[in-house]
Amino acid sequence: MLNLESWVDEMRRRWAPLRDHVAFAAWRADDTVGFQPERRVEVGSAFKAFVAAEYARQVADGSIDPDRRVEVALEDRVASSDMTDQLLDGATITLQEAAEAMVAVSDNTATDLLLRAVGVDRVRALLRELGMLDTSIPASTRSIYDRVRAEPGWRPVACLTTMDDLVRFYRATVADRMLGDPATGRFLDLMRQEDTLQGARWPNGTICYRKSGMVEPPPALAMGMGGAFVDAGGDATVFAFAFNVDFPEDAAYEDSPLDPMVRVFSEGLRQGLLDLAGRP
Repeated sequence: MLNLESWVDEMRRRWAPLRDHVAFAAWRADDTVGFQPERRVEVGSAFKAFVAAEYARQVADGSIDPDRRVEVALEDRVASSDMTDQLLDGATITLQEAAEAMVAVSDNTATDLLLRAVGVDRVRALLRELGMLDTSIPASTRSIYDRVRAEPGWRPVACLTTMDDLVRFYRATVADRMLGDPATGRFLDLMRQEDTLQGARWPNGTICYRKSGMVEPPPALAMGMGGAFVDAGGDATVFAFAFNVDFPEDAAYEDSPLDPMVRVFSEGLRQGLLDLAGRP
């Protein structure tokens, strides 16, 4: 079995060129390890997992109907919405379809439709219930874009959190199944959407439940991911990763000095996940 302390040392070696621009943590069987796990960092759309959890909980208790249809109106549209951008104004989707689009392709319009249905205050209450006191989420994804337009000098904030809080969330929802069985089943189905879309496969029949996120420059680049592996025996390994670096230029990171840093982070992340998944 992988020694988590040794894993931390290896991750720090892999990410040595990134210095303190990274933070990460992992938990397994009451053993928690990490690097800068208490530092508040931006993780972008990783917060959509919190919305998915509250949605699953409300479906389970009968508060909302997953088959309820909601309209995709012109005024609801938000950038970076790959699924709902394919629909005409006035089309409708079910709340379940919105939840799947939110997780699978990080569709912002779908996220806001779902947030409106479950209530952002209910999502924030869930985070407090879990003890995630260092985590903040937006009222909507549109609110981020609206403020960027209104205040050009504002530093966009999607989700500030800590690696400790992300680990706390996935430990509660995946390892401890605190949402209850019906809600947990729906939540876990949603949290497999990224892997399903990307065709990801993990060693030894291990299943991954995760949500990633990104905020692109300017004035900073942020990449984040939280999730959990569950092995064939039902044991969970929870993880959280983030990479935050200031970059004032309005340029795609692929065409900028950020490119080698992103490559180092992405490859280190891939190797770290394979280690946690139990590769031979």
